[in-house]
Amino acid sequence: MDNPLRIYIRVVSRLVELGAAPVRELARIGMDTALAAVLTVVSELLPEDEAGQDPAEFPELDEATVERITRDVVAGSGRLTRAEVAAAAGVPLEQARRLWQAVGFAQVEDDRAIFTSTDVAALQDAGALLAAGILDDEQLLALARPIGHMLSRLAAVQSSAITDVLVRRLAGASDGNDQTTDAFAAQAVQVTDELLPVLERTTVYVLRRHLAVEASRQLLGRSSFGQPTRTCAVGFVDLTGFTRLTRQLEGPELSRLLAEFETLVLDTVVAAGGQVVKTLGDEVLFSVDDPATAADITLTLLERSDAHPILPAAHAGLAYGPVLIRAGDVFGPVVNIAARLAGLARSGTARVDTAMADALQHDRRFAVAARAPRPVRGYTGLRSYRLRRTASDRA
Repeated sequence: MDNPLRIYIRVVSRLVELGAAPVRELARIGMDTALAAVLTVVSELLPEDEAGQDPAEFPELDEATVERITRDVVAGSGRLTRAEVAAAAGVPLEQARRLWQAVGFAQVEDDRAIFTSTDVAALQDAGALLAAGILDDEQLLALARPIGHMLSRLAAVQSSAITDVLVRRLAGASDGNDQTTDAFAAQAVQVTDELLPVLERTTVYVLRRHLAVEASRQLLGRSSFGQPTRTCAVGFVDLTGFTRLTRQLEGPELSRLLAEFETLVLDTVVAAGGQVVKTLGDEVLFSVDDPATAADITLTLLERSDAHPILPAAHAGLAYGPVLIRAGDVFGPVVNIAARLAGLARSGTARVDTAMADALQHDRRFAVAARAPRPVRGYTGLRSYRLRRTASDRA
């Protein structure tokens, strides 16, 4: 039986690996997909008596108690207003406001003294980049927006994981008795102190690893280095009949299914050298430079989904051509075509566009067969091809 802390480290590491696939709310089950996966994985690995234990009634917390629990989350001392932070960092107040807004911090009144020396240090770093001419104001804001968006979602998942550990620990120790505010706060501080440094180190470690991979991808063998566009294959893979499944499965079962799908996608795409751009519940978008690799990834995902004990069959669409790269996402007609092709594909099959078919025509591992043009949103007659493995490749 693994230590729950190690379980969380592994799960959070996987979630950060999906950083290019921002966590989104799954409205149909009323919870965050990734959080549901975390809770499902942990509940399965805990002993049955602990996993099935009802939580105790915990006291409502006042502002002072919340401050007591969270005061050490942000390092630094002192309480400063926003104007004082900007002045201490040597950055114009209006510029600081724009940066905080881009990162996604809530707007507060200028006279509220809620900032610390950590905020001063962060703003000084931003100001140094501007002063040295490494980034201009617009470039800094463009970098801040995706960082703020993605890390706010990660913070929601990690804080929920901390809360879940706290609830389970207190439920196991309460014997059905209500928890006092002091006992709750003391346990909350202890759990936060135990988990937060590990989550922080894990986040930075995985980020640095991904930075190394992305730098290599952009610096080596890329004629489009420094350009906002890149020629690549883009694939959409969807689970078939997912809407029907949402009506049949309970929340924990659906969470487990989504976690299995995300794991399958990540393991398959990354192992082949591709990149998971984003996941949207039952749908994944990935990209890879080589068309043949994209074809192999797609067919492998379909095969593994079909053979999986709990996943339904999947269907997919692939397109090849220039895409716009912005904030870790991909845009352009190629992306739209891949999405439309996925909508045309039947369960267990993949459709590709003309550019993909041309790129694969001399590859003996794959066979493409033309299908009648179909009207889809944005296209009066979209040409597509059925993608299969050849008999020799299956052997």
